[in-house]
Amino acid sequence: MNIINQSNQHENWFEALALWNQIANWISYKTSERQLRQQFKTMAVYLWNEKDWLKGQYPEQSKFIENQINISKYMRVIGDLANTVKHRNISKHQRSEMRQTNYFGKVTLGCGASRRMYYIDLGKGEHEEVYQILRGALEEFSTLRQRLLSGAK
Repeated sequence: MNIINQSNQHENWFEALALWNQIANWISYKTSERQLRQQFKTMAVYLWNEKDWLKGQYPEQSKFIENQINISKYMRVIGDLANTVKHRNISKHQRSEMRQTNYFGKVTLGCGASRRMYYIDLGKGEHEEVYQILRGALEEFSTLRQRLLSGAK
């Protein structure tokens, strides 16, 4: 059995969904703060890899895929976050106005569990929490996948 099932065109997507399940249900998994930060970064990379998996699956739609990413709100930010994870600094070819911030908050649930909330500056005075950015990108990639699978543009 291979680590990466190359014959399954949905392999990366299924991995991203499984990881999202762990992130979204962090309290049930008793995820530590450090583990959750690692999962945020890994999720950004999985989502950005999905772009390449889709382009490999639909090579004739490569420009359409790139255009959809370029006009998206969250997929562009995910690309920049994933490239920051990969390269540490991204000075050229940045797709968004995204900047990491030192802003953070803390959410505490009724059961006493808590986690930090990390914010990203999206530009033009707009800030969003990383969790919301990941969720938004997941929805945008899901919509893009559905459009490609159905043949609609």
